[in-house]
Amino acid sequence: MKRMLIFSVLIAFLLGAMAYATETRVMTMGEVNNVVKDDANILLYPSTINYYPKLFIGEVDAYANEYPLKQGGEDIIYKVGANLGFGEASENPWVLGVYFSTEPKVPSILDYYFYDKANAIYTNNRISLTYGRVLGEIPFGFNFNFYNVSDKNEDTTTSNNYDRSISTYEFNFGISPMEKKLDLAAGVAMTTWTDKDWEDPTLGVVDMSKPKGNMDLKLNARYWMDPMGGWVLIPHFGLMYSKEGMETYYDSAGTWTLDNTEKYTEVTFDLGLGMNYEATENVLVVTDFGFNLASYKDKYEYTTPDTTTEWKESMLTLPYFKIGIDGKVFKWMDFRSGVVTQWVLDTYEPTSYEKDKSKYAVTTTYLGAGFHWNSFTMDASINPDFLTTGPYFISGEDVDSPNMLATRVSLKYMF
Repeated sequence: MKRMLIFSVLIAFLLGAMAYATETRVMTMGEVNNVVKDDANILLYPSTINYYPKLFIGEVDAYANEYPLKQGGEDIIYKVGANLGFGEASENPWVLGVYFSTEPKVPSILDYYFYDKANAIYTNNRISLTYGRVLGEIPFGFNFNFYNVSDKNEDTTTSNNYDRSISTYEFNFGISPMEKKLDLAAGVAMTTWTDKDWEDPTLGVVDMSKPKGNMDLKLNARYWMDPMGGWVLIPHFGLMYSKEGMETYYDSAGTWTLDNTEKYTEVTFDLGLGMNYEATENVLVVTDFGFNLASYKDKYEYTTPDTTTEWKESMLTLPYFKIGIDGKVFKWMDFRSGVVTQWVLDTYEPTSYEKDKSKYAVTTTYLGAGFHWNSFTMDASINPDFLTTGPYFISGEDVDSPNMLATRVSLKYMF
């Protein structure tokens, strides 16, 4: 289950860096952001920001303060930002998206090393900027995400001294050529950190660990084929490559010495075929079918003794199915639901153990609703428990129970 969680996080990275648009709608339709048109597409394809120049967005998660990746304390409104249009009366209008989030970012190689330390630091999302404009007849977009936090102690009591910081820089580019039928996006992320601590009076403040090459690369593409009646097919492709390294040190008879070098790599490949079907004027059915392959390798090279250990894992999802619906119920409300099923072959190959192969299916279901009042939209992920249990004054359930109406909400105002 732990490896499946890592796999899910990796797929999330493949499909987008920071989710700064209305995520809830495409999630409750079965995680179909790649095959349905929505302002959430901006997180996958920065060029699509040109289609949404005037909106304000807030993302709400009832469990934000419980997730390792959302360290917002009690602030469950964990993302807020806006797309602003400029030069609308000119021949070259442009859009700037500015977003802020409580989400940190830590590379995979530091998951255990930093998180297990009593004085671990969590990097903060400082800002996310997305710029878009039309170059010729081709929409263009550029996204920059910056994460950083630092903590340094220069106490007169030298044994208290330390210096810790971590920074990540993400750059994403996108274009939408061929009359906006093709969406292309590429991105790169770089991470560095400082990890110094006081060891003893002789050694003083020394490097506990050092980064050794940390870079992530990704590529996403999709193509909107010509409509066939009410049907539109959307083939899509994604590739992510991550290479991370870390050196750790220890005290060897009074000398601060390299202990080991860790090299961690992740590769994910995704290929699928989505479909939009306008069943009626107010009902959209979405499907997605495909496969993805994720492989990981973690290698340790020790200096004393001179040994090497490693583990490998590959997770083949063949196939995955996604089905979702967005249908109008009232003028002010839409019904949404979706399901994702993955057939997984998990092959685990550690150095000192026999190869382990397991096959299983993972199915995730969603129930959602969209509410519209003039320029305001609220997309909600409905908690099914609420439908069966009801509110507190009916069920008598404790107010801290998970039986709330919605577990996740996206708020959008178009101006």
